[in-house]
Amino acid sequence: MKYIFGPVFSRRLGISLGVDLVPFKVCSMDCVYCEVGKTTLKTLERKEYIPVDKVIEELKRFLSKNPPVDFVTFSGYGEPTLNSGLGKVVEFLRAEFPEIPIAVLTNSSLLFRDDVIEEIKGVNVVLPSFDAASNDVFKKINRPFTDLTVEIIKKGIRRLRKETDVDIWLETLFVRGINDSPEEISAVGEFVFEISPERWQINTVVRPPAYNIEGLSPEELERIKEIVGYPATDVIGRSSAKRKKMPVEDIKAEILELIKRRPCPVEEIADALGLLEEEVRIAVDSLVKEGKVKYVMYGEKKYLKAGS
Repeated sequence: MKYIFGPVFSRRLGISLGVDLVPFKVCSMDCVYCEVGKTTLKTLERKEYIPVDKVIEELKRFLSKNPPVDFVTFSGYGEPTLNSGLGKVVEFLRAEFPEIPIAVLTNSSLLFRDDVIEEIKGVNVVLPSFDAASNDVFKKINRPFTDLTVEIIKKGIRRLRKETDVDIWLETLFVRGINDSPEEISAVGEFVFEISPERWQINTVVRPPAYNIEGLSPEELERIKEIVGYPATDVIGRSSAKRKKMPVEDIKAEILELIKRRPCPVEEIADALGLLEEEVRIAVDSLVKEGKVKYVMYGEKKYLKAGS
């Protein structure tokens, strides 16, 4: 499959079938913490970056087999709402597979637009990012397209709340020394209470990021949760998928699909694919020998990345 990947076990969405609607690395921001890598085309232009008819073909072929899927999730290499065909894919899924919930992971940059809000009305859950409440911090952490400001981001999330019936799982990713000051935490918290999302999910840097930055400890995230005091707050952590059996060549193929979108340690790959760590290590050793993957260090942990 070229435009869909997984299913993988998501820490937030369970068994998630990913959908890419933009190529590497088209985005409206160049976030310092991005696990995919540095943005190569920073834009706010909506167009059909990837042919959605091809995406629909892949989805129909895969989902017709009735695989165990908790969500179809628009995520991947860049900002999915940049693709002007998003609404067409959502309409297809609603018509052909209405029993499968749809999620959209977005950096919130295009939610101010009428067309994007209209297209998103057909999904079940939107996971919008809100990493900063002040423009100075917003520019440091999200490195946005020139015309974007915090007020535009806020406007879009407010529209999402007022004009749609989707569940909102608002995410804030904290980076040490950038958006973790008491003042910024307080300002972010005020907006969280204003929006009243179904979930506020706080996260930090856990995989090798695009830029040289540092995440917070689990204890620091718990402290932020206590300071803000929003009742429906999740500190994102690891989960485990149900175990399954796969041939080693299939495991290798699944690993490659997973890590080309985000670096992962072996234990997380095992969780994502529902496999034993030893099974994953055997497949990884083979991929390393073939030059298809390589290890990189982040902090004190080894991550697997696609080989150059």
